[in-house]
Amino acid sequence: MSQHQDQQPTSRGQRKGQRAAEARDKKRQAALEAHRRGLVLKAPVTAGLAGAGVVALVAAAVTAGTLVPPSAPEVDGAAVPAALNAVPTQSVCAGPPRLPAGAEDSTDTQFSPVSTSAVSSVTSVLLSDLAGRSPGSSLTTLPSAEPAESAGDTGDGGGAEAEQLTDSQPEDVQQGVPATSGEDGVPARSAAVADIESPGGEAGDATAVTVEPVGGQATGSDAVSLYAAADGDLAGTEASSCTAPAHDHWLAGVTTTVGSTAVLVLSNPSASASTIDLSLYGQSGPVEAPGTSGVVLGPGQSRSIVLGGLAPDEEHLAVHVTAQGGAVGATVQQHRLFGITAGGVEIIQPTAAPARSAVLPGLVVPSQASGEAVTGQDGYEQAGPAVLLAAPAAGATAEITVSGPDGPVELPGGGVVQVAAGATARFPLDGMDHDIYTVTVTADAPLVASARGLSGQAEGPIDFSSVSAVGPLGLERLVARPTEAEANLVLYSGAGGAVEITPVLRDGSLAEPLVRELGPESTRALAFDDLVDGDGTQVSGAVLETAQGQVHAGVDVRGGQGISAYPVVPQQQQVSGVPVRVGY
Repeated sequence: MSQHQDQQPTSRGQRKGQRAAEARDKKRQAALEAHRRGLVLKAPVTAGLAGAGVVALVAAAVTAGTLVPPSAPEVDGAAVPAALNAVPTQSVCAGPPRLPAGAEDSTDTQFSPVSTSAVSSVTSVLLSDLAGRSPGSSLTTLPSAEPAESAGDTGDGGGAEAEQLTDSQPEDVQQGVPATSGEDGVPARSAAVADIESPGGEAGDATAVTVEPVGGQATGSDAVSLYAAADGDLAGTEASSCTAPAHDHWLAGVTTTVGSTAVLVLSNPSASASTIDLSLYGQSGPVEAPGTSGVVLGPGQSRSIVLGGLAPDEEHLAVHVTAQGGAVGATVQQHRLFGITAGGVEIIQPTAAPARSAVLPGLVVPSQASGEAVTGQDGYEQAGPAVLLAAPAAGATAEITVSGPDGPVELPGGGVVQVAAGATARFPLDGMDHDIYTVTVTADAPLVASARGLSGQAEGPIDFSSVSAVGPLGLERLVARPTEAEANLVLYSGAGGAVEITPVLRDGSLAEPLVRELGPESTRALAFDDLVDGDGTQVSGAVLETAQGQVHAGVDVRGGQGISAYPVVPQQQQVSGVPVRVGY
């Protein structure tokens, strides 16, 4: 018998032990296979198999971690509005033009720079919802943050009590669901008109109009300020729209030459402090000046900065205002003197951000004879109507088109102008007929644009208007009209269009809507008072709805002391929540 043959178990005990080992191995393999299939064995484990059970569990854990990857939870990463309460909307109204501190200390009343006939007001127009419920609204003064150096300067920021314009609605009406009709099932829409005389008090501070929501959303609202004076250094007419505070503003067409005073007014209507930086662009390029960064403005405060101290002797300066923290309003109060003759007042409002195209409706141009007579006087060479451009980043070639009631008019040099990088340029509008025009600008690089209108006669007071670039109206826009002045609604559509106009009457009723068509590249001016039939019916505003094409709008204002203009910017979209994205 060979000694190397496989030894087989001979005894009964050996055979029993082998069978037990084979059984344990089979159980171990079965456990592993079960975990590979994601199953759990529920068979009882005896004390005699404890060692094999530990091995099976360790092997199963390793197998589960390497062979069965964890499944990721299903998450919708789309941004959705998180429901928040509707909040009031605010708009900042420029204060009436005022002289720098100390200018009123004249002892000769015949030559006093202070006007004895100046009047100022704010007109607020609000729309109700479809159930006829008008929103609550109020007006708050934003006092100057500077120390009290002139009469009426409070010197304390914030704390001013609000003047209630319309009564507040209950909280459940403000935050409830939007109404589709009145109690009788019929939609009922009305308006509320309020006039506030001498807003801002004796100091002439900026003010803020706050409008509460109705039905969980903002309703249509607009406000406009008006100033007029027949004497003094600030003789002229000025109207400006009350605009929403923002973190970014562009203002163009500022003049700081001898005889001109330009004051940048920054206003913070929010409950948060704001830190503001200024960038200046002049005829020769960017202007570096101390005091243009880190301007701190507390909640409810305004601050005035004389731009001539930062960038003197600039015929057409552009200002970029950026804010961190609370959103702010920004305007430039500007007036001129030609010797001892008043040269008009204007409030320069924000214009559209830099873009390759711009539309500026509402420019008033005098007759060729009147314009040449004014600009032919010594010192008046730059007083004529003009388009003012700034190229904040790259140099640009711009083409200017001026369109009247019959379409574009011919311009010298084809309307082409070069603007250097970081600099400003002026394109005069000479030799045109007296009318209301729309200026369009197209360029090969982003530009900031504004325009300046002119009224008056040689050897007498003159007045300017500042026209800003605006975007298309959108679906609906309420426009307020200053109460004590003649005003024209100026409409323009590049490719032709149509707009539905619903006049808002002073008694709060809405007149019958009318549709006005616009030809391609033509300007149409409609007197507010001509929007309704009947003598003595005063129109305080209008609801504009775009019916066809893209329509741009502005308002031209006429007074006994001069002219003015203000833009009709698209209505800001209001939301009831903030976008929140869920994910890892």
